[in-house]
Amino acid sequence: MFFGKLFGFGRSEPRYIRRTRAYLQEARMAVLEHTIAAEHYQSSAQMYAERATRLEEELHAWEQGDHHVPAVPHHYAYPTRAVPKAVGVDSVPVGGVVRAA
Repeated sequence: MFFGKLFGFGRSEPRYIRRTRAYLQEARMAVLEHTIAAEHYQSSAQMYAERATRLEEELHAWEQGDHHVPAVPHHYAYPTRAVPKAVGVDSVPVGGVVRAA
């Protein structure tokens, strides 16, 4: 009886119930994964819709005779606290051999 409980036979759940529980867990994980993917694609679709709107506005302005170049903001800000480091460059002797690794 001890081995029956330990190895999953005897008075424990039938095999098809254990398999059903495993399938249920797999289905729940698939729901979670697809929900996460749907959120990702929804945000991508929204971003591209906003981009299309902006590009349409730029084209419309150009067609109306407004020929200035729009300022494009930097998407990645430059680090403000970074201190530039001086980099020393050793001179290579003339006639030296340079080999690639």
